[in-house]
Amino acid sequence: YVADAGAQTCHWDVDWLAPAALIVSSEAHGPSAAARGLATQAIAIPMARGVESLNAAIAGSIILYEALRQRTHRTDRTSAGGSR
Repeated sequence: YVADAGAQTCHWDVDWLAPAALIVSSEAHGPSAAARGLATQAIAIPMARGVESLNAAIAGSIILYEALRQRTHRTDRTSAGGSR
């Protein structure tokens, strides 16, 4: 996955139970063409009005926390009929 503020897929809609890699780039310029070429999908973090982008470290932390949340609560998801 590549983090991209313009992506249509939200970071929490990704199935982080599967093996994955995450590319996070400069918030000023966004991901390069090479980074986009390495990724199979672009994902975004929903932003509040007026917020253009996040610091790359913060964005990566938010996305990785979602991956941890899904992996930590994997039994809750499967026993609750797949709901979050």
